[in-house]
Amino acid sequence: MTDAGKPNVVRPLPSWVPAGWYPDPLGQGQARYWDGKRWTLEYRDSPPPQPVPASLSDVQASATAPTAAATSGTPPQGQPSYRDRWREIPKGARITIIVAAIIGLLIIIGVAAGNGSKKKMTTESASVATTSTPSAPPAPPTVLKLDTGDYSVTSSHTTLHGSVTKGASVMVEGNQVHVHGTHWSKTVALEIGSNPMTVEATLSGHESTTQSIAVTRHHTQAELEAKAQARKEQKEREEREQREKEAEEREQNEIENATVSQQNALKEAESYLNTSSFSEAGLIEQLSSEAGSQFPHADAVWAVEHLHVNWNEQAVKEAESYLKTSSFSCEGLIEQLSSEAGSQFTVAQAEYGARQVGLC
Repeated sequence: MTDAGKPNVVRPLPSWVPAGWYPDPLGQGQARYWDGKRWTLEYRDSPPPQPVPASLSDVQASATAPTAAATSGTPPQGQPSYRDRWREIPKGARITIIVAAIIGLLIIIGVAAGNGSKKKMTTESASVATTSTPSAPPAPPTVLKLDTGDYSVTSSHTTLHGSVTKGASVMVEGNQVHVHGTHWSKTVALEIGSNPMTVEATLSGHESTTQSIAVTRHHTQAELEAKAQARKEQKEREEREQREKEAEEREQNEIENATVSQQNALKEAESYLNTSSFSEAGLIEQLSSEAGSQFPHADAVWAVEHLHVNWNEQAVKEAESYLKTSSFSCEGLIEQLSSEAGSQFTVAQAEYGARQVGLC
């Protein structure tokens, strides 16, 4: 130490040690600060930590700064130049700083590229989201209620009724139903037996609802009696037709097995009826009389019995024939039609004929 109290430099100090620092005389540190009067308790054993450059440009700036300072010759007063400070950093530390700067630069480039890709993906996702339409939630069903289930009636009509969502329309078997608020009703015709029906309710923005019901219609007592009467009449008609058929078959057999005289008498009777009107008795007389065809009386009777003649109609024709040539009163025409000297119709047949021509 000098007389003035200022320490003598006994060994050179690194360039990173600033002005006012000297080698520690006690060896407690590499450098110790002298404030001009005394030693302080501030020591320096290694260079100050260097900030890690954020990018390669910072490393280049750090590397070029000492050069620029050396070129200009104006380093900070009392401090070593940037180049000296860089050289004082151990070689391994300098390599680490450079590698860290390069890695940081690559990370920045990667982040920038990632942001661009992410922006592109976001744009594509937004485009897909714009073009794709999310599926709409299912529409709520229309509430439809029938006040009763399947049932039976004896009437020809019945009324269905129930409730429905307000504003909905109701159809029964395709026919519009009257809806009042939330209540509906419909009168329908029924057939005998089961009558299945479909009720459908629809409302805009809602799913339609369909329900089925079956109404069974039974016969009323009057219908049962009418049905029984119809069955009875049908049976009687069938029996009558059967008897008539059997009678025709018997008659045909009798005609086929009749004698030649009987068959000729039948043909002669049919010929008389084609040209004139006769009563049953008058036709028999015409076939068997000496003035007529002179068939045996039995054969004449057989022939007339095997004819299919309406004798009332014959009486009407005979009355019309009389009126064409003569004038008669009601009683006189009946007498003429029924007497032995006349046409020999029965009294009932004669009266029918006179009434039909308008005399009685």
